[in-house]
Amino acid sequence: MQIKTVALSATLLSLALGAAFTLHSNEQEREISNYQGTYTCSPEAIYDPSSIEEVQDIVQDALLRGKTVMTGNRKFASQIDAACAGDDQVQITLKNMNKIISFDANAKQVTVEAGMRFNDLNDFLRQQGYAINMVTELAIFTVGGMLGSGTHGSTLEKPSNMLADYVSELKVVDGKGEVRVLNGDLLDAARVNLGVLGVVVEATLNLEDAFKVKAEVKGYDDDTGLEDIILDIARSNYSANIAWFPGLGRYTTTLYNPVPIETVGQAYNAQADVTDAEEFFFGLLFNAAHEWPGSGLQCLAAYARYNGRASSYFRDSVTGDKVDEPVGYSDQMQYFKCKDPNQCIWDRLPIALQEVAIEIERLPDWIRDVRQIVAAHPRTCFPLNGIYFRFGKASDSYLGMSAGRETAFVGIEYTLRQEGQKEPKNYFVNLEIEQMSLRKYDARPHWGKNSVAIFENMPSRFPKWPEFIQAKAELDPFNVFSNPFWQRASGDVSLDEYLTPGCNVRGECYCQEDEHCQEGTSCQEGLYFTEARICR
Repeated sequence: MQIKTVALSATLLSLALGAAFTLHSNEQEREISNYQGTYTCSPEAIYDPSSIEEVQDIVQDALLRGKTVMTGNRKFASQIDAACAGDDQVQITLKNMNKIISFDANAKQVTVEAGMRFNDLNDFLRQQGYAINMVTELAIFTVGGMLGSGTHGSTLEKPSNMLADYVSELKVVDGKGEVRVLNGDLLDAARVNLGVLGVVVEATLNLEDAFKVKAEVKGYDDDTGLEDIILDIARSNYSANIAWFPGLGRYTTTLYNPVPIETVGQAYNAQADVTDAEEFFFGLLFNAAHEWPGSGLQCLAAYARYNGRASSYFRDSVTGDKVDEPVGYSDQMQYFKCKDPNQCIWDRLPIALQEVAIEIERLPDWIRDVRQIVAAHPRTCFPLNGIYFRFGKASDSYLGMSAGRETAFVGIEYTLRQEGQKEPKNYFVNLEIEQMSLRKYDARPHWGKNSVAIFENMPSRFPKWPEFIQAKAELDPFNVFSNPFWQRASGDVSLDEYLTPGCNVRGECYCQEDEHCQEGTSCQEGLYFTEARICR
């Protein structure tokens, strides 16, 4: 089911919406990009409203002029163009709408503006003795951005691992420029909204009492039988984060479990708290591993990353000293901070992110298949940064990665391709795993952590996709909230249109013909999963 834009003349719209008005962009800058700098768009204007009324004016003006609107910061947290309005369209940032509206300790609820960063909210709540149960690994994102993309953590003990499911009420500016308070079915649709149901301006979130956790970090130099125990690990701990290095035959676990609030400890997650020298070393090593993929540097880089994950990376928040048996508040223990709030060390490395969600009971079979794929590609230590596993209960959201099913989240960081240079060997491995995940395991891609190509057949992957489309028709009858990403993901623009020469090199397609590949390579079937199509 597709939304059909209802065309109204500017005159009719003016009569419907009221008197005409004039808007001016807050800044002269007219460029927005993702934090990796791989996707950039040039909107007609970028607005930084400070109130709901200003958001209404912007949306109504765009509607009158036939422009589309998207919300996303100038450096948005997406690997592709998910938050880009598109060239010559209207971009809104909510950087000035970042305040706490109300806090009710008795009701255990807080209402915040959507531009508030999640780590700032956690800092406030901790001081009041409260917490939001869901904790992601990176908390610099805004609340609105997290609801737009379906940001999640890792737990099977709580009702949900997604921030979206702790929302009790959303306030949005809809496609007519009107303020709507969402509950019921519309709320479930908007919990993960991709920015296409309206501008989320306020969110009311359910809270619980603040609590502490103890972290246990271990490395295992033999991954034999991991598939047989991984679900037991996930189900027997409050929060489990597992990093598997199949090319090395190793894995690590970081396990979090609650302890009494009076337990001594004030540790924080220092995984990204590296020195300038360490950052330089990793940058040099990973760039070298990319430039000379067959030289053994890939294995050296993978060992370096494994060793970093296999020992405690927690520090005392007062002294700064490393802590071997870390205890601290749940939020500080599970999310990590970066020196630059808009860029972490991995953003400076030649790597890209991929994350998919598969039904949790199928994870052991997925691991067995990945072993076969890695074994079919000799002389690779794929992946350099490990395959990350996190877990979550079924979500009430319509388009959340865990919508309607208990889920294993599988994340892979892989070496970026560089057009005109030799393809890194580990990229072949990732492409095969990626396509196997989609086609054999009915995987759902993370809305912000993948290449363009992976968003194939999205409507079929979510049972409540038709209900989401119905919600869009109600909240956005004139299709004001759209962008190139939504057009591709929804099927309005077929991914077949991206089958152009070199599209595989740019991550825009899975090859069908040799011309889709880099010069000197051809489109071939996967070495193990033969349905895959790989340029090599």
